Amino acid sequence: MYTGNRNGHPLINRLKDILNQNELRAFRVIYEMGPISRVKITRILKLTRAAVTGITKRLEEVGLIMEVGKEASSNRRGRKEILLTVNPDAGLIVSIHIALHYFTIGLVNFSGKILTKKTMNYPSHSSPPEVLEPLVKTIRALLKENNLDPNKIFGIGVALPGIVNYEEGHLNENPFPEGWQGFKIRKYLEDQMETTVFIENDVKTLTLGEYQFGTGYHVNNMICLWLEDGIGVGLVHNGHLIRGTTSSAGEIGYSEFFVDLPFKKTILMDGSSRRWGDILSFTNLQNTIRRGIDQGWKTDLKKDSSIDDLIASALAKDPLALYILRLEGQFIGNIVMNLIYTFNPQVFLLVGLLFNKLPLLSEEIQKALSQGLLQSPLETLEMRTSNLGENGITVGGAALVLEHLFKAS
Repeated sequence: MYTGNRNGHPLINRLKDILNQNELRAFRVIYEMGPISRVKITRILKLTRAAVTGITKRLEEVGLIMEVGKEASSNRRGRKEILLTVNPDAGLIVSIHIALHYFTIGLVNFSGKILTKKTMNYPSHSSPPEVLEPLVKTIRALLKENNLDPNKIFGIGVALPGIVNYEEGHLNENPFPEGWQGFKIRKYLEDQMETTVFIENDVKTLTLGEYQFGTGYHVNNMICLWLEDGIGVGLVHNGHLIRGTTSSAGEIGYSEFFVDLPFKKTILMDGSSRRWGDILSFTNLQNTIRRGIDQGWKTDLKKDSSIDDLIASALAKDPLALYILRLEGQFIGNIVMNLIYTFNPQVFLLVGLLFNKLPLLSEEIQKALSQGLLQSPLETLEMRTSNLGENGITVGGAALVLEHLFKAS
């Protein structure tokens, strides 16, 4: 077990334990708006220049911020103000993504840069200790291999599929095997690593990463739609992640389609499920390939083709691949339209392999939106795709920790 003393090193504690309220407020302003001058900090916080000078001196002394040059002056004779930004190496965050068959660990700095990252597979029937024990060993090995000081860890962010019980630090409803529901994941990791741990749903974690470091950087009203072997959304309203009363906000994969007869007869639906997550999942796309081949479609795809094969065939204009992905885009377009009408966001962010690889999907979504009866929320909307790619959840784990670190007592 890591033997460092959590109470013996200031960086291990919450920021509120080492900074007073005004220092914490100033640090948050610098983090969110930097590079920024002391003059602007003074205006934002409504403090005196002397107070802000003292506060920023203290933040520099503890290594949390740094000077990064001077701003351009609008007045040729005016004094150029020194700019401040967060020191990216002031601390370290451990980001963990636990999926159904693998876990990924990333060591991330304060600027959202992944310093190192490792993924390990495990059997799908594994119990929590059978996953968490090698996970902790991997964290310690990564720290040692990269000469990173465990005393600089500010916290650990853990992303998992399912409904999170924030108070108890465990999962309620989830897709894992028996033994995971109710297992106190947070306590286990805090006991082993002796630092604060935050757990969150994986799509919500991804959304925080996009909001803080990605394509959705500080978009105050945003929907982040994730599609892989299932579908889910993260919702940001007035700059805050919406979690919901039972942390179930965004679990749209359990919603059902009520579709017209032409859609019911498409090869995308086999009649066994109308749930959005099942129909649009990667698993169903692979099953759809098999159904298309059985129906006699001309195609180079095989019955055991992967999602990567489907993407490659679509790019090569394979008829079956194009048909499947156009259907997928139409279904997603209907979901997107309903979400836009419900939440009226500034930005709708599409996250996932298919969106990054296939412009066709975005085109089909736009076609669906063009048919919408209410156009004003659609005309002001900006559709984007993620630039974080497969690193989204890892970066999001860091954003999760930083979100909590800034909370004052």
